Amino acid sequence: IRGLLEPLCDGMVKDEETRNRYYGIMLHEVERLSRLITDMLQLSRLQSGTESMNITLFDVNELLDDVSLSLMPEAKKRGLQIEVETKEELPDVMSDRDKIEQVLVILIDNALRYAKSKVRLIVNEDKHDVFISVWDDGCGISKDSLSRLFERFYRVDKSRSKKAGGTGLGLSIVKHIAVLFGASLKVESKVGEGTEFFVIFNTGDTMDNS
Repeated sequence: IRGLLEPLCDGMVKDEETRNRYYGIMLHEVERLSRLITDMLQLSRLQSGTESMNITLFDVNELLDDVSLSLMPEAKKRGLQIEVETKEELPDVMSDRDKIEQVLVILIDNALRYAKSKVRLIVNEDKHDVFISVWDDGCGISKDSLSRLFERFYRVDKSRSKKAGGTGLGLSIVKHIAVLFGASLKVESKVGEGTEFFVIFNTGDTMDNS
């Protein structure tokens, strides 16, 4: 930003087209820094236990429909499809709906960055567990990278990171939100075939604790 501001302030940039290009680059960088600061502040609050919570009982199927609908324009812009598979008579989950929505948005956004043609959201149930999975048909993640996936600023192999945007903090935020609300995370991936993230809620424990 400074490198672009200095020639503008010194009057070295004469034509309007170049000035507008400089302004566009600076705006992009300011927005990136703003996202980074916001993510770092939230991660700090999550780690210190000072993040605000609003626990309610909510419908998981409804949440998936809302999230997929909000991200559909971005998917279409990238030439991708978002498919949603819900399950009837699914028990409601007691948690912070906004925070779980944030988790799904981060996971879906990551999936859209690497998918070749589609991203699939699936919700299922097994006894007291409700599973929400986000699957993409992208290039996959190597086994060496899977164990470090939720570390701050960690980037996986170049085949995935060359498309990566964001702040590098999204998956770390996902991990801390899951821990905060008693959910668990699981990742399955095959190089060249795709990746699937699972967010798992124990509805039996959740309801007992409520």
